[in-house]
Amino acid sequence: MAILEPAKFGDTREDGSKVILPEVEVVIKNLKTDTEYDDDDAAQADVDDPATETTAEDIQRNVAIRVLKGIAAEGGAG
Repeated sequence: MAILEPAKFGDTREDGSKVILPEVEVVIKNLKTDTEYDDDDAAQADVDDPATETTAEDIQRNVAIRVLKGIAAEGGAG
């Protein structure tokens, strides 16, 4: 399961314009079993579990940043 952080407004610049923070999608996956984890804690629990052969080297973290995807306007739908 991918962790999705939607695009949003960040700080306001001195000229009054808003900083747009990009949409970020993170996929944490076990390369040997092809299992996708819900979050970093779940992946670490698999590594720490003595009943599995999973090592830290088996965990892959892919991050996609969508800079120009855009966000809904403040106070409106988008």
